[in-house]
Amino acid sequence: MRTKLLSAAAAVAIAAVAGVAPASAAVFPVNATAQNAANNGFFTAAAGGAGTFNGSFGVRNIAQGNFSEIFTFTLPTDGLGSGSVTSIASGMLSALTDANFTSVFFNGQAAQIAPNGRFEFASLELVPITAGQLNTLTVNGFSFGGASIGGSLSFTPTAGAVPETATWMMMLAGFGMMGAGLRYRRRSSTVAFA
Repeated sequence: MRTKLLSAAAAVAIAAVAGVAPASAAVFPVNATAQNAANNGFFTAAAGGAGTFNGSFGVRNIAQGNFSEIFTFTLPTDGLGSGSVTSIASGMLSALTDANFTSVFFNGQAAQIAPNGRFEFASLELVPITAGQLNTLTVNGFSFGGASIGGSLSFTPTAGAVPETATWMMMLAGFGMMGAGLRYRRRSSTVAFA
């Protein structure tokens, strides 16, 4: 009877663990606005080890005039994000491939811009990221007619390592089975004196 009870408890624990989605399956939408897509824009990201995420983004052949490129994403845990965006012109200053940044914002925080003629660079470090909230990277500037921008973002979680729900379920089921096994073993042992 006890063997059947322990087997049933183990089956229920395994079924419960199998039904829980791991944290790595959390939603991580990364997308560009419709304007980015029209300008051959892209934004891709992938999960790394220990809860980190890394992404790259860019827009090619931005039409002449002022531009505002917006990229959005959501992360599954709290942490800190850093990123950079660059543009480089081939040829002379104000060539068709030149772009000048006027402002870059990451979640409302202004990035430091280092204009250097044909090479524009902006970066921001350790921006607080809140789990499940929409994060926004906005790049504003002027294109001379065929400019491209690109960059990368990285994310590191700040919370301590918290086991996933499936890990907790497995641990609790294991402790329960160990306790049941010890209890069963204790009752069936007999002491014989010589």
